[in-house]
Amino acid sequence: MDKFKEVAKVISTVLFGKYQLCRILGTGRSGTVYLAVHLGLEEYRAIKQVSKSHLDYERFRREALILKDLRHPGIPIIYDVEEDENFSYLIEEYLEGDSLYDLVLHQGHLSRELTIVYGIQLARIIHYLHVAGPNPILHLDLQPKNLLLCHETIKLIDFDHAAPAYEANASSKRYGTLEFAAPEQHHNNRELDQRTDLYAIGGILHFLYTGAFPVMPYEGDPSMDPELAAVIGRCLQEEKVMRFSSAQELEEGLKQLARVGTAADHRLQLSPLTIALTGSGSGAGTTHVAVGLSTYLRNSGYPNLYEEMNDSGMGNGLGLYSGAVRDSFGIMQYRGFAWKPAYGAEVKLAPPPYETRVLDFGHEPKAVSAFADAVILVCDSRCWNQKAVEKSVSALLRLSIPYMVVYNHTDGKSRIKMPEGVDPGRCLKVPWFSDPFVINRETKTFYDALVSGLLGETQSPCGNRQERQGALKMMWRRLHKKKGTGKSGEQKAK
Repeated sequence: MDKFKEVAKVISTVLFGKYQLCRILGTGRSGTVYLAVHLGLEEYRAIKQVSKSHLDYERFRREALILKDLRHPGIPIIYDVEEDENFSYLIEEYLEGDSLYDLVLHQGHLSRELTIVYGIQLARIIHYLHVAGPNPILHLDLQPKNLLLCHETIKLIDFDHAAPAYEANASSKRYGTLEFAAPEQHHNNRELDQRTDLYAIGGILHFLYTGAFPVMPYEGDPSMDPELAAVIGRCLQEEKVMRFSSAQELEEGLKQLARVGTAADHRLQLSPLTIALTGSGSGAGTTHVAVGLSTYLRNSGYPNLYEEMNDSGMGNGLGLYSGAVRDSFGIMQYRGFAWKPAYGAEVKLAPPPYETRVLDFGHEPKAVSAFADAVILVCDSRCWNQKAVEKSVSALLRLSIPYMVVYNHTDGKSRIKMPEGVDPGRCLKVPWFSDPFVINRETKTFYDALVSGLLGETQSPCGNRQERQGALKMMWRRLHKKKGTGKSGEQKAK
């Protein structure tokens, strides 16, 4: 009963005449964080409340002073600082997302490409902190729990221990999280500087890529990508002089490892893209291929949103199975896969914050060309579905947008009888895979070919396996050559 009274008290409270409290987001040793809505703007805010009598009150005031002048996409916006007789309040941007710690805990370790993408974002945030004012601001508690992933954008939170470098070194107290704190944070007589935060970034990258905390002295892992392991190892050097000199230099080191070079890469990186999938009939496997495509793109470092454009009920079913919660855009997440169920025309939601979208029309193509920049037709290759395949391909060829045709339910050996008029170079066989949320070596090769074919690369006929494998090897070499910088293309991350 007391709990219900507490909830009723919260939702009946309006702070400072404009913030209607909705619910408690969390509680900690220093205070309580509420979700509130700004009554005038009708926008959500997070409000951190700290008692003036609390031992950490001065630290709270310092956090507010540090954050109020910072403006960066990876740092929460501070809208206001208020106080009453007993409490101080920090009114800031409301962030919807999971911490990187929770992401790895539930999904498992991340791919090389995704680790690099998040590492680049984090390095940019820290570089901004280090150069934002006349004195470098050190965060001093970088760890996966203090990094939120909000629609594939990293947000740095919890500035409790942040301080200008001179102030951090003058303090008699040193803070940090054990697994990610640099050696100098354990000794009062060692100077803290920008490289202290870089040590923590190295630990975070190791955690994202392996799913485990780094063990000191750091020796890497034989199974790790050697180039990424070298970058991580340089961050985690015990002596500061051996680390990267700045967050910007670390960012450049990570950029050298990023995948570059193909038309598909440039298209995905530089412009909004919508890929539609439709099937030749019920049971063709359109949703399976679409979910796998979305997973593959994200693992490759291209954030995207899967949108359900049919009435199969998969979106709601996955929500019930996973216990996922809808955010303000109607988006849910499971094991890193972000999807928007079909809500119907009567439901109006804000446009989702994703540049790349994967639309699943099932076997109901509707006006695919009105929605998409490119289309993938999933065909059921079983002999009794040949007429339906011919009809679907005929409709596909009338569209004036790039396309690929993939044949599902094949035995992997027999040649496909392709309908008249279809370009054999735009056909592929779908390998069998039971879990679309897990991309193995074979399915990765398939999606590499599918995306590159869709966005500008040439494919070999789906019926000639030897030719297709040769084309894939050539594409793979083009995809991964010249990872360095400069004229020679041979320079590696130091």
